[in-house]
Amino acid sequence: MRITVLTSSYPRFPGDGTAPFIQSISEHLALLGHDVEVVAPYDPAVENAGGAASPSGVKVHRFRYVWPTRWHIMGHARAMDADVRLRPLSLLLLPLFLMGAFLKLWQVTGQQRSQPGQQRSQPGRQKSQAIQVNWVLPNGPVAACVAALRRIPFVVSLHGSDIYFARRNPLFAAVAGWVFRRAAGVTACSPDLGDGALALGAREVRLLPYGIDPDVFCPTRRSAAYRQAQGWADAAVIVTALGRLVHKKGFDRLLSAWARIAERHPEAHLVIGGEGPLRPALEAQAQQLGLPEKVSFAGRVPWDQAPEFLASSEVFVVPSVRDAHGNMDGLPNVVLEAMGCGQAVVASRLGGIPIVIQDGQNGLLVPPDDVAALAEALERALQPETRQALSQAARLSIEQKFTWLHTARSLSEMLEQAQAAAKRGIS
Repeated sequence: MRITVLTSSYPRFPGDGTAPFIQSISEHLALLGHDVEVVAPYDPAVENAGGAASPSGVKVHRFRYVWPTRWHIMGHARAMDADVRLRPLSLLLLPLFLMGAFLKLWQVTGQQRSQPGQQRSQPGRQKSQAIQVNWVLPNGPVAACVAALRRIPFVVSLHGSDIYFARRNPLFAAVAGWVFRRAAGVTACSPDLGDGALALGAREVRLLPYGIDPDVFCPTRRSAAYRQAQGWADAAVIVTALGRLVHKKGFDRLLSAWARIAERHPEAHLVIGGEGPLRPALEAQAQQLGLPEKVSFAGRVPWDQAPEFLASSEVFVVPSVRDAHGNMDGLPNVVLEAMGCGQAVVASRLGGIPIVIQDGQNGLLVPPDDVAALAEALERALQPETRQALSQAARLSIEQKFTWLHTARSLSEMLEQAQAAAKRGIS
């Protein structure tokens, strides 16, 4: 089956941490035997914009929508300010973005290509048979229009910010509802996102948790050399956090909780990885709390170094919150990556996180925005016996339930059912 994936974020270069989960899903769909092509916006950081296929066979088509090049800010988490509001320029660029996406998606879905293993001269070449679109906004309307004109089905996958913006703006809500009513299927990585889609007009939503590659994110990636390169003392108990430094990640609450931990656990050290607009404020907060010797800001962690970053620590913490604007995470994939690396995970009971973590069994859950509860859970996770038990259970959960192959199989089933239904409708 030939599938075209439309997305507004996709890794731009090796090691880029921008939506690597979209790449993983696409590549695992290809491993299942599908012919997969990705349509994504151009970005100044893109390498190989010409569209060379990856080793898995997935070909990425980048579309430009504005000149000069530096104005390409749509997608890749660059159109938003701290994940809570759209940058003014993005609103001006939106019509150009939608037109560029439409033209490229129309072109790619109409191209005839041989199925894997066929020569171009052999029969059986076919156009796209289904579209998988990520984020109902801004990509859903483009996919809906192209799918209708091509007479092929499309499935919408929700990841977080799209539903947040749709529910805050009547025009966006109307557009999202229009897309949902025409989609052959809708997936969401958390119950909150699914409920939001249903409220906006989706007929049915399938809960589809993310996954990881358990051979990449695994306990064996623990490295004494990596710890030494990071300046982590051999005897230190390292607690890590990783994500964009924006409000919904809750890192300010984590620092407040760490102020309580640092006094009782001199051997513990907190390392926060990631970049974002709140970094200066978070560094100032750590200074005010007297934590400069107990907290480090690692900056951007390349995605291909994330397995070592996660596996080489002892505890991983995800202090997600619903921010003042109502925005929140769906299911941060780093939760699964940390579990795959055998980490004892402490996380907020928010979004899709409770889907993968059972409190007290394979991780610890705390109420979001509860500093005291977060500190107490960290205290528990720092106990060697608790840490070891959670670590083993977390890894087992990943192996049994949460791999990209599980995710890709579910999505493949939806797309194949949608294509079969579309064929019956045409005939």
